[in-house]
Amino acid sequence: MSRFRYVILPRLLLALSALALLAALFLLWLSLERPLPSIALACRQAGPANCFTGGEVIASGPIRLNYAEPDADAWAVLRSGDQYAMTNLKRTAGVLWTVPQFSLDLFSLEDGQQLFPCPTGSFPYYSYREGTDSWGGPYFEPQIDWEIIPLAICTNPSVVRLEGEVLWLGFSEDPQEALAQRGVSISWSPAGNGVWVGEPVLSALPTEPDGSSSGTRSIWLRGYDAGGNLVCSYDPTA
Repeated sequence: MSRFRYVILPRLLLALSALALLAALFLLWLSLERPLPSIALACRQAGPANCFTGGEVIASGPIRLNYAEPDADAWAVLRSGDQYAMTNLKRTAGVLWTVPQFSLDLFSLEDGQQLFPCPTGSFPYYSYREGTDSWGGPYFEPQIDWEIIPLAICTNPSVVRLEGEVLWLGFSEDPQEALAQRGVSISWSPAGNGVWVGEPVLSALPTEPDGSSSGTRSIWLRGYDAGGNLVCSYDPTA
């Protein structure tokens, strides 16, 4: 009896406490959306839940914006055969990475297509535009712009320079006129494995005839070889 009380029982309670601690840590891990210690592991874990299996991260980078406050910390592009996926990731406790549920955007290049913009997150930036009210006094109208980190896929290995523009294209607008008036140039850099990343750009939604603000994010792309020759391009309205 004394052996059970002073030897076996303390060990049993210690084992039960350890199991309870492990269960609590497991539940905490689940509540934090199952974070993992690397971007590659987090993306691989998220793949099957988004119907994307066997994908490997081919490029990733931090999300650093000039105006908006992002709700994510990094981006990643994955590839599985002819299929690609893009996602944003959140960092937990400074060292763990999480892919938010159902946040993988899947896409594929069409036959013969060599250049294509990746789906990417848009982050709102709230500001105020100065104007005058009906009495001629100053009026500050709230305005929402959208800041993005452009991403693109180029499968042509001869491309060494990428140019492009982005804008929110209104449903009633002429694409070429809107591009000439409001297109924002993108400064591109290679991120590896055919992925290109642009500097953050800020673009506003156009105002429709009914006074509402709406549109489709559109990116034009042009790829040049070392001799400065245009070898591939992408027109979202073609």
